[in-house]
Amino acid sequence: MAPTSLPVMILGPSGTGKELVARAIHATSPRATRPLVPIHCGAVPADLLESELFGHLKGSFTGAHADRPGLVETAAGGTLFLNEIGEMPSAMQVKLLRFLADGSYQPVGAREVRQGDVRIVAATHRNLEAAVADGSFREDLYYRLRGVILRTPSLDERSEDVPLLASLFARRATDGQASLASSALQWLATRRWPGNVRELRAVVECAAALSPSGAAGITISAEGLAFAVGEQAMPATTTQRPHTLEEEVAALERRRITEALKRTGHNHTHAARDLGLSRAGLLKKMDRMGLR
Repeated sequence: MAPTSLPVMILGPSGTGKELVARAIHATSPRATRPLVPIHCGAVPADLLESELFGHLKGSFTGAHADRPGLVETAAGGTLFLNEIGEMPSAMQVKLLRFLADGSYQPVGAREVRQGDVRIVAATHRNLEAAVADGSFREDLYYRLRGVILRTPSLDERSEDVPLLASLFARRATDGQASLASSALQWLATRRWPGNVRELRAVVECAAALSPSGAAGITISAEGLAFAVGEQAMPATTTQRPHTLEEEVAALERRRITEALKRTGHNHTHAARDLGLSRAGLLKKMDRMGLR
């Protein structure tokens, strides 16, 4: 697939690494020495998308103070990555279809027709077949784009990858200093990841930034990960064990309260009942410990 010039369509939920797949396809293709140029079709206003792709001439519209090449020209000989192609406006779909048919295009404000040479890799989280059926996406464009279809599964469909990815993100975030405790790996395995790889990375990087550093480096705990997703209060910032009876009692009390809050979904009344406290008494202890 990569050595050919066939267009590629990458389908999958947001946050599953579709752009990484596109970059891998480009890097292993004969076009690897030329640019890979990405554009998010839903992030550019509809009236500017044509200019972004095909360029414009000076004076062609208000604010066009100079000729400007489009991304098709910038990516000449390389790959144009159309991210979230399903968000492209209908009027722009017609112009893209013409370009895909014979490589011809016109910059905004130009009369002459130019030729472009790019490989198209497109991606979307939308169901394009359903979009074709309801008329929001052109059927002829859909078949032009779907030379080869790749699917990126959600993270919940490949749960065995979670510990590998989490460990990778932890090392990258700390220059190789962080590792995940066994409790952290168990915590990761019990969660669902609706935000996919993007969510996992954000959680691990947040926990790594807040985890204390010891002689053996940074160890990310389950408590640190839980805090990163807002499930519990800030974990302790020291790795030292309590030395006095008072410190041990305080640590036990903090742990019991944190566990009760997590178990009851932060319902103060139910947590207090589980702990044998009044609600007011629980809130007073939480205030003292900084758990509110």
